[in-house]
Amino acid sequence: MEQTPKRRRSHPLAKLGVLCAVALVLALAYGALRAANAKKAAEEAQAAMEAAQAANVTVAAFEPSELSSLTYSSNGREPLAFIVVNGAWQWKDDPAFPLDQSALASMGTAVTKITALRAVESVEGGLEACGLAEPSCTVTASYGGDTHTYLCGDYNAVAKAYYLMADGKIYLTSDNLGMYFGKALPDLLARDTIPSADWTARDLVTSVVIRDGEREVTLTDAEELDEYLSSFSTLYLRDYADYHADAAEKAALGLDGSRSVTVNYRKSVSTSGEDGSSVTNYLDTSYVFYIGNPSEEDPAKTVCSPASSDVAYLITTEKAEALMGR
Repeated sequence: MEQTPKRRRSHPLAKLGVLCAVALVLALAYGALRAANAKKAAEEAQAAMEAAQAANVTVAAFEPSELSSLTYSSNGREPLAFIVVNGAWQWKDDPAFPLDQSALASMGTAVTKITALRAVESVEGGLEACGLAEPSCTVTASYGGDTHTYLCGDYNAVAKAYYLMADGKIYLTSDNLGMYFGKALPDLLARDTIPSADWTARDLVTSVVIRDGEREVTLTDAEELDEYLSSFSTLYLRDYADYHADAAEKAALGLDGSRSVTVNYRKSVSTSGEDGSSVTNYLDTSYVFYIGNPSEEDPAKTVCSPASSDVAYLITTEKAEALMGR
């Protein structure tokens, strides 16, 4: 009787190997497809960006160094005018005003590089309909020997752009020029700051001395120091009562040192050693802050000033009394 030959069974590991090989091939193919799609998407995005840039209309293209004057009015305030003298910005009404040069530099950059999505031939409803009849901001800039005027209008939700009138022509821009010119004069002061970064490591602070006339309190307890310095560090010197005040003018404002806060601490100073390594030394330092008289114009505010500054600032009387430990 003839026997039927036995069928050879495949080993399970052989099947697994085949499946792994197929999975590997599919994974490689999927990875290649993803990479190709990602590359294509990046190329399309780059092309779209370049097309958008090419479609943009140039409104202003000058170097900020060519600016000679800048005047702006925003939020209904009186116009502020600035001029360049020997490469530095000055407030036209008072050249002695300690002007924040970086703030004016930012404005200068904004007004000399302006592009628009497109020009607008006409607006239904006229200038009133797009906010240009009463612009939120008006900027006049002189550069390259010419003077140019820019009016900032409303936001167009459909176009997702802002109306801008430049030298009588209307444009739609993606960037709101007015946002760079919302600063009042106090915002442009090159103000002093509290050196709170030096006090981050509380163990470097040895004491705080509060002097209020004949009364003097010295804080050395770690918890008291931390609480006091946490409050002092948040003090923001924005409003001012006077600038370039001499000793007599500061004394007249009560800034004679009879009411003061002194923070004694060790300031870390890093230097390079002879071998190029960094060496940290600690210098005994004192920061002195004067508290003056209540403001004659507004008793809710009190005059104050860092001892080394010639600017007299205004802080709330409540904050001043808190610094005095009252």
